[in-house]
Amino acid sequence: MQRREFLQRVTLALAAAWAGRRWVWPGAAGAGAPPPILALLADAHLPDGHAGSPEARALARAVAEIRALSPAPDLVLFAGDLAHDGDGQALALGKDILGDLPGTLILVQGEGDVSPDSPGDWQQLFGEAGFLHTYRGLNLLGLHTAWLPAPTGPVFQVGKAQARWLAQELPRLEAETPLIILSHAPLDQIFHPWQHWTADASRLLPLLTRFSNVLCLHGHVHQAGAININNRLTLNSENRKPKTENLLTHQSLPSTAWPLPLPLQGTPASLCPGLGPQGCGWGLLNLGADSLEYRPHIWQV
Repeated sequence: MQRREFLQRVTLALAAAWAGRRWVWPGAAGAGAPPPILALLADAHLPDGHAGSPEARALARAVAEIRALSPAPDLVLFAGDLAHDGDGQALALGKDILGDLPGTLILVQGEGDVSPDSPGDWQQLFGEAGFLHTYRGLNLLGLHTAWLPAPTGPVFQVGKAQARWLAQELPRLEAETPLIILSHAPLDQIFHPWQHWTADASRLLPLLTRFSNVLCLHGHVHQAGAININNRLTLNSENRKPKTENLLTHQSLPSTAWPLPLPLQGTPASLCPGLGPQGCGWGLLNLGADSLEYRPHIWQV
């Protein structure tokens, strides 16, 4: 498949997932302001504070290309793994590079952003790992998918404390307002051997079924094309008839520095960042009055 054809299919597929659904733009957006434009980044995997590393150069390239956009994006979402192994100098360098972005930057934490030796570096630089914001007709939810021990080995988890927080906060949101969820690990169980897997993601489903449109953006997979179209969530009532139904769409984001093949193609012999920039890149999300368009920008050289 040619690159142009692939990008066209990705764009059309995601747009089709939202077909027939009406966006609701309360507040300023309803008063005539255009819907926001979102730029999307993930998985820089900066190894250290060296600005000349391949990973740092790739992240700077993505930032420069986003800066050149016209119109400029209103928000830039980063889906975790700014650093590779929690190095504090790497996180500081990442913050410095990302500081050149236009608009507002919102980040979630990946497992590579945490170091046992300095667990507080992320919070000191970027604040809390999770968030809930309302912005120009969108609800933006950031979830921390923590890498935690489990009986069968470490897995990504939402965790009980965060689930309790969600149970308190999500019922307060308008169900017709589009909900965008940003996480590092996918809120789904895609491929266990590569830990494209959040073990307790199912605990979120009862909280999401009341929303008309939910878009889950995630990193970690290092691919731009993992899209689940028309994945409808249904809760059954006691008589087994559907009680509520909505539309849940998952969209993975490309890495800026570490392209990997699809899981079923096999595990690379060497698992390390710096393999780019071919196959790496970033994404752009255009939100129309009644539509949604995702465009990955994948580098070929």
